[in-house]
Amino acid sequence: MSEKLDSFRLTESFLQGAKRVIEKKQELNNINIFPVADGDTGSNLSSLMQAILDNAQGNTTSISNFLNEMAEASLLGARGNSGLIFAQYLSALAENYPKTSHKVQDLINALNHAVNKAYSSLIDPREGTILSVMRAWSNALLSASQEEEPFREALLSSKLSAKKALTQTQFQIKVLKQNQLVDSGAMGFYYFVEGFTETYCSEGKITYKKEQSTELVSSLPSHFETVAPTYRYCSEFILKNPLLSSKELQNLLEDYGDSLVIIGNSAQLKIHLHVHSPEKILQLLEPYGEVTYQKVDDMQLQYDITKHRKASIALVTDSIADLPSTFLNNHQINVLPMNIMINDQAFLDKLTIRATSLENKLVSQPKLSTAQPTIRTVDALLSFLEEKYEHVLVVTVSSKLSGTNQLINQRIKEKQLSPNWIRVIDSKLNSAAQGLLVQEASKWIETGMTFESLIFNVEKLRERIFIYVAVEDLSAMISSGRIPAKLGKIAQKLSLHPIITLDSSGNGRLGGLSFSQEGSMKKIKKKIDKLVAKNKVQNLAITHAAVPNKALQWREELLGTAQLDFIVESSTAIAISAGIGSIAIAGIQKEKNL
Repeated sequence: MSEKLDSFRLTESFLQGAKRVIEKKQELNNINIFPVADGDTGSNLSSLMQAILDNAQGNTTSISNFLNEMAEASLLGARGNSGLIFAQYLSALAENYPKTSHKVQDLINALNHAVNKAYSSLIDPREGTILSVMRAWSNALLSASQEEEPFREALLSSKLSAKKALTQTQFQIKVLKQNQLVDSGAMGFYYFVEGFTETYCSEGKITYKKEQSTELVSSLPSHFETVAPTYRYCSEFILKNPLLSSKELQNLLEDYGDSLVIIGNSAQLKIHLHVHSPEKILQLLEPYGEVTYQKVDDMQLQYDITKHRKASIALVTDSIADLPSTFLNNHQINVLPMNIMINDQAFLDKLTIRATSLENKLVSQPKLSTAQPTIRTVDALLSFLEEKYEHVLVVTVSSKLSGTNQLINQRIKEKQLSPNWIRVIDSKLNSAAQGLLVQEASKWIETGMTFESLIFNVEKLRERIFIYVAVEDLSAMISSGRIPAKLGKIAQKLSLHPIITLDSSGNGRLGGLSFSQEGSMKKIKKKIDKLVAKNKVQNLAITHAAVPNKALQWREELLGTAQLDFIVESSTAIAISAGIGSIAIAGIQKEKNL
């Protein structure tokens, strides 16, 4: 086929295909039951397509340049199984399209190479998924080109082949057949083809008409027959300058989880894997290149919320709130992970790094800092919750200590979300104190408390919560700037150990000094004993930075004092600011009239 491509029309066709997928996000989420019923395929594909729209420049005369821009954007924006397979497809398309070509045949050939690369990115490629529709479309285009069919006619006939392959997916996978549904990833690819075809085949000026798209799902059952995910987390990593090939990485990782997808090239690879321990996967990857990107989604929580939602109000907090993971899981509390910066590498608090693993990294004396959750993480969670809940309450770490509260409010404003649906509360607390506030909020939600009453009670309760931190080593507080370097060195020479607390606005302040951490702990116990003597303590909680034995010792000291709700390892963010070895006790004071 010697026909030439209209480069402007082609690039616009790709972009309009991306827009079509974004438009259908909710429909794709609604039918997402394979491989895991976590209801996020539409969101994941939308993330990919939005990255393309944001980073690939249309109206270009160089088709090759555009395809490369689209491939690079898709690698960064890809999320989830279908998203990564789609990104690999686009990456291989760019790789196989000749740099100076404008030929239709070269595009069709590159599309067929891309299908083969997409299949090879999986250890066990399954028919009845996005792969099947990719293959049907590309094969149909190739057959049409061999028949010398004009490109526009080939696109129209190939779209029908893609739709037929999509329809067949409901008979190729057991869970889809049981629910009489097509595969959501496959449908996403079909919508991309639909938007692409309509744009390229339109006469005259290119226009995008939303009403042109046909709804492929007219009605849905009230519930789906699905199974819980085998592994808890969907994890993704980008490995820059990898020392292993894709095949070698497959061999390294395949026994640690399922749904393994590896895409990319010799410069960087993106790895997708469902696992129980994302931290373990990161440790396996670190010797073989620079890990420049990490993403972890809790599939089990998404599944539980989708199938067995406990309440109509969602509760969200950040990873600085220290609570036992069992409590968070049992009460379906969504946690936004803080970013832990070690030199120039970002880790996800409590997911890919913990206080105990941080201790091992301190040997090389790295530069440590913390950062708020990413915009993409916040947006993805808000998108998921918007489809599931009548209301959302977000309880953040003190705004005096982190920009997380401001970030979430900015995203809510940007998305124009109603305050009747979502509200953000500044806890003015951190660590176990923030955890106690979240714990009580969760209990109120499950009693059926109204949204406005919940907000009122949470804001009132935060005034009765206290925390005291016994610092073991001042080095972390000095390096993080929480104590001026000059003053810190003097305190170190004098072997002074500060007690840190929070004031009413959520700022850290000095709550006392001792000549040892043990002395600090005794002083804190005296403070608590005074409150107990006046019958003022309602709940207590202990958190520690990688020193469980000391925490247990403190528990023995406090036995019989008041109800001890939990002992838990602190967030990595707290370990960085207060130092490894620090121990904190938080509590709730009783209301004055009780």
